[in-house]
Amino acid sequence: MNENRPSYGLPAATPPSGKNAFKKLLPAILIGAAAGFLLCLGLLTWLIYAFFLGPAPTVYEDAADYGKCWENRIHSGLLLFPDKINPAAADTEFYYYWRDTFNFPTAQIHLACTYTPDDYTQEVSRIRSVRKQIGAHTKQAYFDGCLDFPCPAYVAVSKNHIWEYALLMEESRTIHYIFTEYCPLEDVHFEKSYLPANYGDTSRLAFGEEFSIYEYPVYENGEITALEGDYSHDAIVPKTQGHYVEAGKYSLQVTTEIDANGIETIQGCTLFYLDGTTEKTWEYSDLNGKLYRGLSLNKDRTQATITWEDEGGKKESAFDIQGREFLPAALKSGPPCPHS
Repeated sequence: MNENRPSYGLPAATPPSGKNAFKKLLPAILIGAAAGFLLCLGLLTWLIYAFFLGPAPTVYEDAADYGKCWENRIHSGLLLFPDKINPAAADTEFYYYWRDTFNFPTAQIHLACTYTPDDYTQEVSRIRSVRKQIGAHTKQAYFDGCLDFPCPAYVAVSKNHIWEYALLMEESRTIHYIFTEYCPLEDVHFEKSYLPANYGDTSRLAFGEEFSIYEYPVYENGEITALEGDYSHDAIVPKTQGHYVEAGKYSLQVTTEIDANGIETIQGCTLFYLDGTTEKTWEYSDLNGKLYRGLSLNKDRTQATITWEDEGGKKESAFDIQGREFLPAALKSGPPCPHS
C-alpha cells in the first residue's frame, strides 16, 4: 500500500507545541479560576451571613398568634407574660420578632392590654407572685418604682443585652409586657419610652451582677464561674396563695396556704405601699392560722375587709389602708362556715 499520499499543494500540518497549546488554553483557565473563586466567595459570604444573622425572621403582629411566643428559643420563660390574652382586655397591642442569630437570638416581644378594675388587680397579683425554681433555688421578679422605668414595673430579667419586665400604668389600668434580647435600640418596634433608662448600655453590669429569675450562679472558690439556666415556661405552683386589693399606691395582700384537704388558712397580711419611689411593706400576723374566707374593698377604697373563721365562727376584720392599722371595733361575728 502506498504511504506517500499527494499533498495537493498544501503544506504539511505541524502538531502544536506544548507552549503554544498552553497559551491558547490560558484564557479559559483564568476565566474558570475566576468563576470558581467568585463562587466560593459567594458561598462563604452566604455561610457567614447565615451563621451570624440566621434565616429570615419570624414576625407576628396579630394577637391571634400570641400563643406562638413560646415556640422559638430565647433566654427567658416569659413568666411575666400571661399564658393567654384575656378576652375582656381592651386596646390590645401585640408584636413579636424573632431571628436565629449565632448563639443568641435577636428577639423583641411587646404585649399591651387594658383591663377592667378587677382584672387589673388580679393580673398585678399574678405578676407579683411569679416565681421560678432552678434546682433548690427560687427567684422572683423585683419591683422597680420608677427608678429605671417610666412607671412602676416588675422585672424578671435585667441584663446588659436581655430584658423582661411588666410596666404597670395604674391610671389607665394598662400593662405593657416587654421582652428584648440582643435588640438594638434603633430596631425596637414599640414606643421607645417604654424602655428602661439604661437600655443599650452594654457595659453597665459586670458578669455576676446581671439579674434573671431563669438563671442561678455557680460558684467555685467563692467566685461565679458559670450560670445555670432554666428558660422553660414552668413556674412554681405554690401551695401558698396571694389575695390582693389595690387602692392607689397601696396594696393589701393576704397570704394563705392550702393543705391537702383544700382548707385555706391565713399565713400573714402585708401592706405594700410607695414612699416616694421606694416600695415599703407593713406586716400583720394576728390573723395567722385563721381560716380564710374572703377579702374585699369598700366603695371609697379606704378600708379593706378580711373575712375569716375560727372556732367561734365567721368574722370580719376591717383594715384602714392609709392609716396602716386594723380597726378592732369593726370585728363582727356571724354563723360559722363549713370547712369544705
